[in-house]
Amino acid sequence: MAQQAGKVEVELRTLVVGDVDATKANLKAENNATMDNTVVTALYKWYNFVPLNLWKQFQRRQNCYFLLISIMQMIEEISITNRQPTVLISLIPLLCVTAIMDFQEDQNRKRADRAENESIAHKVDPVAGGVSDVKWTDVTVGDIVEVRNRDLIPADLILIASSDANGLAYVMTANLDGETNLKLRQVSTDMNKRKFGKGCTLKCELPNNHLNNFEGTFTDGADQSSFPLSNQNMLLRGTQLRNTEFVRGVVTFVGRDTKIQMNAAKSPLKMSSLTKLGNFETVAIFGAQCVFCLVCGIVAASYANQSAIQDNSWIWGVDKPESGGSSLVLKFFTYMLIFTNFIPIAHVVQLDLAKLLQSIMMTKDLKCYHEITDVYGNVSQFPLEARSSELNEELGMVEYVFSDKTGTLTCNVMEFRKCSIAGVSYGQGTTEIGRAFRFRNNLPIPAESVRSPDDPKTPNVNFVDPEMSAILADKSHPRAQRTHEFFLSLALNHEVMPEDGPDGQVILSASNPDEAALVYAAKHCGRAFFKRVRAKQEEVTLNIEGEDVAFTILHNLEFSSERKRSSVIVRMADGSLMLFTKGADNVILDLLDKDPAVNDPAMLEATKAHLDEYVNDGLRTLLVAQAVLPEARYRAWAEGMHAADIVLENRQQAREQAMAGIEKDLVLVGATAIEDKLQDGVGDAISSLRKGGVKVWMLTGDKVGTAVNIGFSCELVTKEMLNLRFVAGEAGQPSELKGLNLPGLNDLSSYESASATSQAIKRQLTALLSEVKSVCGADPSREACLVVDTEALTGLEAGMQADRELGGLFITLSGLVKSVICARVSPKQKARIVKMVREAAPETVTLSIGDGANDVPMIQTAHIGIGIYGLEGRQAVNASDYAIGQFRFLKSLLLVHGRWNHRRCAILTNYLFYKNAVLVLPNFFLGFYCIMSGSFFYYDTFYQFFNTIFTSLPILYLASLDQDVSAQVATAKPEIYRDGIERVFISNKIFWRWMAEGFYSSIIVFFVPLGAFSTFNLVAGGQVLGFWDLGMLIFFLDVVVVTVRLALEICYWTGIEIVCFALSLVPGLWGMWFMFSAQVDLSLPGFLSSYRIYGTYEIMFGTGVFWLTVLLTTVTCTIPIFCFIGAKTIEFPTRSDIGREMSKGW
Repeated sequence: MAQQAGKVEVELRTLVVGDVDATKANLKAENNATMDNTVVTALYKWYNFVPLNLWKQFQRRQNCYFLLISIMQMIEEISITNRQPTVLISLIPLLCVTAIMDFQEDQNRKRADRAENESIAHKVDPVAGGVSDVKWTDVTVGDIVEVRNRDLIPADLILIASSDANGLAYVMTANLDGETNLKLRQVSTDMNKRKFGKGCTLKCELPNNHLNNFEGTFTDGADQSSFPLSNQNMLLRGTQLRNTEFVRGVVTFVGRDTKIQMNAAKSPLKMSSLTKLGNFETVAIFGAQCVFCLVCGIVAASYANQSAIQDNSWIWGVDKPESGGSSLVLKFFTYMLIFTNFIPIAHVVQLDLAKLLQSIMMTKDLKCYHEITDVYGNVSQFPLEARSSELNEELGMVEYVFSDKTGTLTCNVMEFRKCSIAGVSYGQGTTEIGRAFRFRNNLPIPAESVRSPDDPKTPNVNFVDPEMSAILADKSHPRAQRTHEFFLSLALNHEVMPEDGPDGQVILSASNPDEAALVYAAKHCGRAFFKRVRAKQEEVTLNIEGEDVAFTILHNLEFSSERKRSSVIVRMADGSLMLFTKGADNVILDLLDKDPAVNDPAMLEATKAHLDEYVNDGLRTLLVAQAVLPEARYRAWAEGMHAADIVLENRQQAREQAMAGIEKDLVLVGATAIEDKLQDGVGDAISSLRKGGVKVWMLTGDKVGTAVNIGFSCELVTKEMLNLRFVAGEAGQPSELKGLNLPGLNDLSSYESASATSQAIKRQLTALLSEVKSVCGADPSREACLVVDTEALTGLEAGMQADRELGGLFITLSGLVKSVICARVSPKQKARIVKMVREAAPETVTLSIGDGANDVPMIQTAHIGIGIYGLEGRQAVNASDYAIGQFRFLKSLLLVHGRWNHRRCAILTNYLFYKNAVLVLPNFFLGFYCIMSGSFFYYDTFYQFFNTIFTSLPILYLASLDQDVSAQVATAKPEIYRDGIERVFISNKIFWRWMAEGFYSSIIVFFVPLGAFSTFNLVAGGQVLGFWDLGMLIFFLDVVVVTVRLALEICYWTGIEIVCFALSLVPGLWGMWFMFSAQVDLSLPGFLSSYRIYGTYEIMFGTGVFWLTVLLTTVTCTIPIFCFIGAKTIEFPTRSDIGREMSKGW
């Protein structure tokens, strides 16, 4: 225990079965522990929805701004709306729309919470043994719960009983990790068949989010016997019991303490660069608004100080005007109210709504739809899923793509292709990657293997070799014994579970496809695994050449990413003990017996040569080794292993140390080679992305040679590229990256100090930079590729602690190359690589794509995370922003949807600020005609509806449906995508160009009608238009001009945009003007009175001069812009302009 701030905090949880008071007392010592099994994901209660939602919405600057404006409108000295907060006419509906969306989302959460919390659990009386039904919310820590077949587990339980005689239980963990294959759990071997009741105690780790780790000790209250517990003895909330009649367990963690809830952390908040730019533009426009207000205040103050103005009583009446200083302040705030709409009130809502519609359209794209059929014939459908519409436009600006290999570029459907046994290689033919390798290096390409009709057909096996068939058929063959040991090791060293499939077939359920392929390979060669029984001792049964043989599994030393190997200790049928081990070659080679009499050096060299051949074929390799264990050595080791199993602190570390103690002095048996085929369309997708200016990085755990060959196969690397190598851990590894006269990077462990290591890394990076600048500078069309391994990256990260320049050199180098291959990297290194690039180039957009749990860190670190529905569960999908079925769909996602959305959102943002400038600035010019008195000639109700009713539909159409380039052209000419990377559509320069257009148009919109107003009698009979008539005329022109300007940006005319324009102008502006002008006051008394515009419709709409003024103003505003766009397109076309012309005739 530790004393901290006067409170005792425990390091272990202690609970007493059936004793709620004792358990509650123990849990009080924990930090924030709970005994409540209720889960709440809803954000609001009925009583706090309004205040909390308003608080959330007013975190947005725009909402705070308009709330402040509405308050200022109620101040008499500066109000232009008779102290009525007319801004609320627009603000309240927008707040209500957002609140309704938030309320609906929260109601969905509440329904899901209610369905889960009110589910039925079966509680066991620890004394009488009776079972009663209770709600999940009534389950608490220390209860005994019975779970029946196909029930969901209500809380985290420790198994104490099972209907299975051997204490086994099967669970499906799809809700946790997306994997649908069944996982085996079991009652602790020594606890099986015992009765447990009230008074038993459980000591275990505190609540944590580690799904695959658990450490605890269960003590029987009757005889104080203690039993070690691990993750194999635990059932987690949210998983489902399958193929088991019932189990019983002690509730260990409930509610928010359960592992599924502790892993339900929200993904990191990601904000698009366009949103950030929009925030900056909002601040900039507010600054410009303040400048205009200051000018107005200064001019008003100068007028106020003039005696000629002060003495005009017919202007002021009995009131004298304010002094210069007071006038400046008052008019500053008055014009702040007049210029309210400089900042578009609907910007955020319209952008969110447009992105929502974009996401809906993306999910309907059949070109991004994928289906998978499993071994049971079930079809799984995988459409494109937009899990975060916030980043839609970022998809059109991606400059770096970081990709996992297995399951992302490859199918993650493994096939056993070749093997090496006792220095002899077996398996005919080669792979697609192997053929490409031999073609590039002018090597003979072997003939495709032909399977004999008599050869058995086995899932996940594509192995053809008549010589192996002959060895298996002849037990007296000299290589028969070692071949038997090889495949026997594959059949025994695994954690695969057999399941009954259709037609009585045995289907192997494995946690990863590699392991299943190896077990199927053993079956293909006459050693078929078909039964596993876990009783007091685990028993595995194989069918060996027609005869069933049972083996006792004493220990299963599991694989981990740190150990990079798995082992099994087996009691053979003759009573001897064997250790079978398989793992990565760089790990197994260090564990081999160094005695040449045990491991023949010639055989070792031959096996290494075979590994190199398999690498050239792009195959995944493992070494297989074994050892005979003397009984005494095993028993001594088993005692130490048992001690490590029951230790409560650092158990996993103690277990790994104990496991390493037996895994030594091994005898090499052979090597396996498994093919993981590339997905369809991967090469085309990567090639297209590279042409589009995207730098693609492949991050893989494979060896350098394997990674390079796969890079060639998927067009990540080409023969024409300048190939650079930054590798420290595999100096002797054969590679195609040769021909460079550069200093090498030795094994980093050979350097005497950290300083020497840093200097060596710096020399290498400097030499590589010089090489790429020299070669690619002389030939700009030539591209470069960089290969890095984990040892070099580790050294780089360590060196950066003392010399930050190393990171800059590496990022500069990676920015000059087109592709980067990082080999032997761990999941944590993947995330650190992405973070390094993000921090070094903050203006660029990064994207990470992967399919497994090990890819989650890099997916969440990048600006955009893409998850692939794969065979490794849904962890990557659940952590992603977008999900696709296969890598090839990334091409359409970026080049088509990403580019479209980027352009749409850019135009929407620029246009919203532009049209509000056109609306607001005429009042600025009016001020010079009315001594900056604060006169406002717009009808305020229409003024507030400008951004919603009158101009919202057309821009919403463009932002969700417009296509400047067809999908066919965008994918056929990926170079067009570079426009997004180069910020052709959105930048500060482009934004201010739009604002300049708005300033120009506002001048025309004000002065053309003003000229007509002073020159012509616009109404028959000689009547001249009044002040409010002029305001309605200019407002009408505002709407028409900005609508026509938007039409110049639309490229994809379908007829829907015509409807949007018509709805905005005819029933919108035209209809409302007619209604309010007809002296039908539909407004609230004193709030939205329309007396100012009574009769204006009849006065103006019947005159030809009115329509001439509308035509002249619209043409004068749009013709220069039209000519500018046309000249720019003809003389200085962008890639998008060329693509648009191509689309017309595609």
